[in-house]
Parts: sequence; C-alpha cells; structure tokens
Amino acid sequence: MMKNRTRKCIAMILSLAVLLACFGLGASASGPAYSIGNPYKDVDWGWGQYKTQLHVHSNASDGSLSIAELVEEHYRLGYDILAITDHATMGAPWNQMPRMVPYMRIAQLFSSKGPHEALMDARRQQIFEGFQRGGRGMLEITGAIELGGIAESHIQGFFSDYGQGLLGVNREYDTPIREVQKRGGVTLLNHIGRVTGADGKSIAEAEALYAPGSFWGNRYSKLFVDYPGLLGMDINSKSDTETRNDRILYDTVLQTVIPHGRTPWAFSTSDGHGLGDFDRGFTVHLMPEKTPEALRESMESGAFFGVNRAARREAGDGFRGEGEPPRVNSIAVDETAGTITIAADNYTSVKWAADGEEIAAGETLRLADHDEEIGVYVRAYLLGEGGILYVQPFTVLRAGESFGPQPIPAARDYSDVLRFLYKIIEPLLMYTPLRLIVFLLTRFDPAYDLAWLWNMFG
Repeated sequence: MMKNRTRKCIAMILSLAVLLACFGLGASASGPAYSIGNPYKDVDWGWGQYKTQLHVHSNASDGSLSIAELVEEHYRLGYDILAITDHATMGAPWNQMPRMVPYMRIAQLFSSKGPHEALMDARRQQIFEGFQRGGRGMLEITGAIELGGIAESHIQGFFSDYGQGLLGVNREYDTPIREVQKRGGVTLLNHIGRVTGADGKSIAEAEALYAPGSFWGNRYSKLFVDYPGLLGMDINSKSDTETRNDRILYDTVLQTVIPHGRTPWAFSTSDGHGLGDFDRGFTVHLMPEKTPEALRESMESGAFFGVNRAARREAGDGFRGEGEPPRVNSIAVDETAGTITIAADNYTSVKWAADGEEIAAGETLRLADHDEEIGVYVRAYLLGEGGILYVQPFTVLRAGESFGPQPIPAARDYSDVLRFLYKIIEPLLMYTPLRLIVFLLTRFDPAYDLAWLWNMFG
C-alpha cells in the first residue's frame, strides 16, 4: 500500500514538473526572439571618449575668426579633435593658411572679418602635446571641407582631396558625394531643414513633408542606399533652429534605409561661425587611440554620440544646456532577454523612439514590451541639465523574419536638370573665355598662383 502511494506521489511530482517545464517553454516560445544590431558591440568601455568638432568655419570662408583663433578657442573649450570645414576650401595643417577661394573672399567684403592668420609652428606643437591641459592634446584633422560654396546643398567631405573651389548646385547631392567616395573619402549631410524648408514648419507640417514615401523621404533615403560613403546626417546643429524637424526626416530615413542593410548615423555639430557658437553641438567618439584612422573607424561604425546644448523638439525652444552634458558609460545588449540597457551620468531622463514615436522611458528597454510599436530599429536619447545626447540606432530583426527592402523611387527636381546641363557645359568651358572667368572666380588665387609664376620665370 505504501509503495503504491509513493509511486503515485512520484508520478504526480513528475507530471507537475513536466507541466511546469512545458509552461515555461511555452512562455518562452510565445515571446519574440530578436537579432539586435548594436553599433557599440566592439567598443571597450575603457576607451577614451573624445570631444570632437566636425563642422566649423574660419574666416578662410565665412567664419569670423582666423585659423589660429579658431584652434585656440576649441583648445580652450576642451576639444580633443578638430576638423575645420570651410566652404569650398580644403582644410590644411593649422600652421598653414588653406588655399582660399576668391569668390568666398568677395563674400567677405560684405561682412566684418579679421585678419587671416595660421598658428605658429611652436604653438601648434604645444597644442598637439596638450600644453597646460595635463598632456591632453588636440588632434588635427586635415582634408575636411564643406562641399560647395554658395549652393543650398550642404555636405561635408572628409579624408579626400575633392571639393576645392567647388560652387555646387542647389539641392544636388549625388555628384559631390560620389566624387568624394571615388577618392576614398566619406561624407555627411548638414542642416537639411534649411534646404527643404522644414525649419520653419510646425511638427505636423514637417511630418507630412518628411513622411515615408514622400518626395524628401525618398530623396534622402536613396542617397544612403546608393552611396556607402555617405555616413549619416547632422540631426541637431547650431542652436537647433534649422534642424528642429530634421529628427523627423531621420526617423523616416531609418525606416526606409535599414531594410537595405545600412544604418545612417546621427551626427551633431556646432556649424560655428563666431565666438559663442563652438560649444553648442559636437560628437563624442569612442576610440582606443586618438588618431585620424581611429576617428574614421568610429565615424563609419557608429561608435560615437551626438551632443547638443539645444533640443527644441525634445525639450522645447527655451531649453539651453549648461554644464556637463549626459555621458554614457556603457551599453549592454542582451539578445536572449531582448533588452538594451544604458548606464550613464549627468542625465535626468532616457527616452526611446521607434518609427518617429517615443515608445518608452528608462535605462532599460525590453523589446517584447513594445513589439507592436517597433519596426526595424530603436534609438535612444538622454536629456540632462547640460544638454541632449543621441545614442545611435539599434536595428531590430525578429526570428524567422527578413527586412524585405522595398525599391525607393527616384525623387527628381530642377537640380537634376542643372546637373545635366553642367555635365554638358563644363567640358565646353575648356575652350571658351568663360572657362577663364570660372577659373578666376573659383580656383585662381594670386597669393599662390602669382608667387608660383614669379618663382618660375623670375
């Protein structure tokens, strides 16, 4: 009798164990499994975090400070890396004046500009070595430029020799992006709202203007699909006046482009032209060493954050960050649990967004809790008293699914006609007096070219 009871108890326990195991497996199977693309997966969080300015102007184009003054001001503000990106003027070593473009000089006649001055050799070396900054030197990035001088198509080029004297064509991006890429460089888009007119529109108007499948949504998305050398866009620059609605476009671009196997990155810059501008927007790059090669790797892989003191869309027009901005100490992605966790300092809130909508708040996002709200990505931003910090997007792919990219229609306008005409006319200029005029306005510089002639024939 006792044996029968023991057998029944064991059977009941085993049945209960099997039932619980099946229930557990069922619960696990009912929740989606995710593949999460993490731009920070190769980051060692013991690396340096380098404050970087990738977009700023001297009086070699339309800024108010000389090269020397500009470098000194960024050194004073604690920057680790500086790329001077004058319009149509290729960045040079800081102890040399760049080859200035005559038509940009003509523009200077109508504004107040100081004298042109490069750094002294000895001071440049001090800045490299971190003099009076505890050995924390500032890295010089040459070969940087804002492509085009007067055209409303704002693109930055890095790590190539293309763009000196380039006039540009309004709203025409393909040619400069393609030419920089052909020469081994990379590009990013600047303050797009200035080109599209979204900077002066309400949120509702901007959402209609930039909606998936819209003219502008297709135009910018197609650029990222067509050109791997186009790394991302500046989603918050200056005081966020021109870019206030560009995060709407950015979310549309992410929704459209990620299924094609690319993730455009979010940059932030000051686009500084004078004193008071230079600490407004910047990037923070995670790198094992402070070199041009490591910077490029960080820019291409997305191992960086965008930071700005203003955040009109997220924090209101009156917000102006002061003091230390948010700082991310680590990011942990757990695909098994379907979670992304951010550990940070100097922040008051962490917000998560997907498909242009805020979906959650807090340091940890559990994807299963927001599965219906998430398309192909999530991104986060941190707000604090010192400003806003943008974390790069994480791609999201559910088990058993594929992205299924859709064709992006060409979005054509008058810029395509101008580009076509330029391709026809430009070779003809080689054989006409007009070629001489174009050369004089865009490439001839007496300070260099007359000196070269004098040395040759003198």
